Amino acid sequence: MSIYQERAKDCKCCGKHVPLPTVLKEYNGIPLCPTTFSNVMEYKRIWIASGSRPSGSIRKHFSEYVQQIVEETANA
Repeated sequence: MSIYQERAKDCKCCGKHVPLPTVLKEYNGIPLCPTTFSNVMEYKRIWIASGSRPSGSIRKHFSEYVQQIVEETANA
């Protein structure tokens, strides 16, 4: 198994990354693939701008995993 295959397991955004990420980002100690990291940052930006949890019409564009990560840190 390659280093990329091993490291991709650290990101829990999906069951299988295709293609495998060659770089992992980190958000509050959580390793994330670049796509999920970007989505977390955008969801967090929207949350801060609105001052509360975004509405369902916005949330539907983000995975439950992304929402969970941001909501856990927002409520901490």
